[in-house]
Amino acid sequence: MMKDKIIAPPGFVRLPLSERDRRWQSIRAEMSLRGVDCLLLNGNSGRWNEMNANIRYLCDYADPLSGTCYALFPGAGEGTLITQMPLKRSAREMSWIQDIRSARTGSLPEIVEERLSALGLVNGTLGLVGIAVRADENIGMPWNQLEAIRKRLPGVKVVDVTDLFFEVRSVKSAVELECLARSANLVDLAFEAHLDTWHPGMTERQYYAAIVHAMDAAGAEPPTFLLLESGRPFGPWLSQDPLPTGRVLSPGDYIVSETSPKWAGYQAQGLQCILLGRPTKEMNELVGYATEVWHRCTEQLRPGKLLREVEHAADDVIERARSRLGTLADTLKLHVSYAGLGGPDPLARPPEIVPGQAFMPEIGPMGGRRPEPPPFRLNGGYLVVSTEAAPKHFFGDYPIERRLLAAIDA
Repeated sequence: MMKDKIIAPPGFVRLPLSERDRRWQSIRAEMSLRGVDCLLLNGNSGRWNEMNANIRYLCDYADPLSGTCYALFPGAGEGTLITQMPLKRSAREMSWIQDIRSARTGSLPEIVEERLSALGLVNGTLGLVGIAVRADENIGMPWNQLEAIRKRLPGVKVVDVTDLFFEVRSVKSAVELECLARSANLVDLAFEAHLDTWHPGMTERQYYAAIVHAMDAAGAEPPTFLLLESGRPFGPWLSQDPLPTGRVLSPGDYIVSETSPKWAGYQAQGLQCILLGRPTKEMNELVGYATEVWHRCTEQLRPGKLLREVEHAADDVIERARSRLGTLADTLKLHVSYAGLGGPDPLARPPEIVPGQAFMPEIGPMGGRRPEPPPFRLNGGYLVVSTEAAPKHFFGDYPIERRLLAAIDA
């Protein structure tokens, strides 16, 4: 067991003002290059508050309860944070932006008019920043709000600059990497809870609650991400689920899960398989191939490489496994996404990996998106950070072999 790996502060986890200054300077430099006078960001608390990632990056706070949030950020002067819920103590203590308009999202057009008028920007350029999780998934400003803003400020030019945050969030600072490392330590605590929690008669719901408790008690920021599903090996495809059931976990069961606890909003990721009993020879052979795939691919996570090159670096291993194990080998595909605030972060540009980027490689989940998922899945992954010479792995005391298949004596 790990001891004393996480020490949560007595109050809220807050980032240093030097990190605020670094971010604001970088954002404003991009705004200047694009001729944008003020940004208007929109977000919401969906996907465990991940859809507020840009607002969190700007403010160090994003209301986890508000269905909708907005933030105004001028090239010079005070910004404004607008939340749907009444003001919370967390907002007062955490937000870098002091002008918080709580329970005012319905008044967004009036607030934008007031602020741009005060800033002398009624004939300026307003850059909209939408919610972008992947390159083809951009949720922009609500139409009714945008139309109301245009009517109030006919002289303002409106442009879409969502991709601005692709640029500034792509490469992580030392502070951000430390947050991801803290989250990775929480992932390890969650894995330990997976191993230590089960007892005869326990339900899936109780097992789920114990894992979330382990993360939150150590300092994870709710809402805490956990997908978990149980069943029999070589039965129906276990795709993981955010909603646990009252199903009793029994010897012989197989549990797949994914954890992404937040530290100051930053999310590392742990994927694991738990078997209540002894693995078969076929399972162990599949884990051997998966381990080879994992190491072959993650060794390529270094500057100058493309993600598609990394993901296909072990195709020959998968084909070798397929010749012995048939369609079971379909679970061996490695998928890599960018780690950070967004779970996953948006695709970065340029497409080549550069120093200081963080990644979440995972084996298993993407197989379920195939028309015919394989009859058995492995599930394994954790955080890797690209460096100049070689990738830095955050996996604590549990290497990938252990995460891919952890057997519990049942």
